[in-house]
Amino acid sequence: MSNGQTTCRGYRPEVRTSYHKPSMVSGQIVDSVWRPINYENRSDHFGIPAGYFDKKLTEHHLLSLAQAEAIRWWFIANADAEGPAKSLCLETRLQEYSLQITHSVKPVAALRGLDSQGRALPDPSSTLEPQP
Repeated sequence: MSNGQTTCRGYRPEVRTSYHKPSMVSGQIVDSVWRPINYENRSDHFGIPAGYFDKKLTEHHLLSLAQAEAIRWWFIANADAEGPAKSLCLETRLQEYSLQITHSVKPVAALRGLDSQGRALPDPSSTLEPQP
């Protein structure tokens, strides 16, 4: 009946440090390797609103650009709040992903037909002539 596909961009904020020793920042270890910022254990996502496609991205652990930026800066602000030097040497980036969403709609079966009075229509298979 119909088929379709859409592609959208999703993002994951990541963090690392240029400091020679790992440290604990906002409940996660930050070292010299780019790692996703751990925000998913926060049930409210910090009150960041989500639109229709943002919700589709979230199903795949991705964020919109605005949401990813908000979480990036939340992480840095949290580091600042934890101590005067916690945000020093932090580096952040947004990892971009391409999400392809496809759909296919096909008829499966025609269910109980009714006339305008709500009476059941005859079963179309009963009016077919038998095949030889």
